[in-house]
Amino acid sequence: MEYLRRKLVEEALREGYNLTAEAISLLESQQNPLETLREIIKRLKASKNDIIVVDAEHIKEIGLKNIETGGIVSEIIIEKAPLEEWVPDIEIDERYMKHYRIEGKITEFQKYFNSRYMKLKSILEKRGESFSRIIDVMRSPKGSEATLIVMLLEKVEKEQSIILQVEDDTSTVRLVAPKKDNELVKKVEKLLVDQVFGVRVVKIDNSLFVKDVFLPDVPVKWRTISEDIREVYAVLLSDLHVGSKKFRRDLWENFLDWLSNSSDPEVQRIGYIIVAGDIVDGVGVFPRQDKELEYTSVIQQVEEVAKLFSEIPKRIKLIISVGNHDPVMKALPQPPLSKKYRKILEKYRECIFVGNPALIKLENRRLLIYHGQSLDDIIQHLPNISYSTLDREIRNVLETLIQSRHLAPIYGENTPILPIPEDLLVIEDTPHILHTGHVHVVHAGNYREVVLVNSGTWQEQTSYQREIGLEPTVGTAVIVNLKTLSFKVKKFI
Repeated sequence: MEYLRRKLVEEALREGYNLTAEAISLLESQQNPLETLREIIKRLKASKNDIIVVDAEHIKEIGLKNIETGGIVSEIIIEKAPLEEWVPDIEIDERYMKHYRIEGKITEFQKYFNSRYMKLKSILEKRGESFSRIIDVMRSPKGSEATLIVMLLEKVEKEQSIILQVEDDTSTVRLVAPKKDNELVKKVEKLLVDQVFGVRVVKIDNSLFVKDVFLPDVPVKWRTISEDIREVYAVLLSDLHVGSKKFRRDLWENFLDWLSNSSDPEVQRIGYIIVAGDIVDGVGVFPRQDKELEYTSVIQQVEEVAKLFSEIPKRIKLIISVGNHDPVMKALPQPPLSKKYRKILEKYRECIFVGNPALIKLENRRLLIYHGQSLDDIIQHLPNISYSTLDREIRNVLETLIQSRHLAPIYGENTPILPIPEDLLVIEDTPHILHTGHVHVVHAGNYREVVLVNSGTWQEQTSYQREIGLEPTVGTAVIVNLKTLSFKVKKFI
């Protein structure tokens, strides 16, 4: 509350007014204290009176006005009184916390892709279907039908068909997808190289023709109602890019004002804030970046983040992941921030550091945190999607991840991936929440009972984003009720 009071006093002084203690208390009780004060000052100036010391009675005479900054997607349902004697319930999957290294041997790549294939094969086999091997289908008589689990190696479009070069753990084969089947063509066009999927084929002469394709996907009904989950809220955000001249400090301060308002029923139930990477803008991340930086040292940037995070109420658990702009190894899976930077960030408050991706449990809800580097690759390969249409199409991009059951289905393009023995980017257990960032466009929605979130950004449009037509959603956070999994987007503009 000290931060909020200081901001109220500073705002009033800036406009030539002093606030009494009673006036400050009254303002603090409002849903948006700073906005309310600005409205009060606006009305005071309009009345042309000589008041310079504002007390509670003046405010009551003028009239209070609450200003919502909502932008609701789905109403959060408040079921109980504020949290009392709350003890956080956090579990972290330690596999995502390690610092992995490779030697660059071909055997490492073989083990990695075998892990990817076998994990996704296991997910597909849970559908209850009977699957064949390529080597056996090629020996079967003409006219035989079969269902395979394959990885896509290459996709080539011909005049009458689309040719798929695929493999499984026994062999490789060329599949023919006829263009006369429009529904089939739509599915095939969305297939990504290195994606593992199921395919129904029929053998005609010595060729295999595609009848249908399907992804590992999420079961239609998989979530069970859990009565023992407490009604605690998680606030999801990402891409602060502190250090950039485009960082919107004013909007972040609006966010802090909201968090400091202890009378807000939503704020009362916030237990966690999760940041999905890019807390700083970094240095040397892209050409001529120095011209766009307010702080040209990563240490300075992290120190500034520490100050910003210090104003978040200490009762809220702050969980910090990493992204491609942060000072950490760039290849996935990324380890958490090093001790050097953790020490700076924990100068003022306790933080929980996780890698990218990170799989955690909050209140027994599985939350998969992923900064989202591979979203760039998916945007470039999916038909009819571009950065200029991302505000409308981001849902389809996120659904591609969950349908593929993989965080980076395409290997070796813009997303560096370490070929470690176990592919940790496979989404083995269906998460309750998938939280991404990176592309700076906000989205909150449901796909087969999975809450899909891209939490927007706190950085105004950059010159590069202007060139590609990307319009960022600035100053947003997504609030999720961990009990009901209802959610809303809150804007702080």
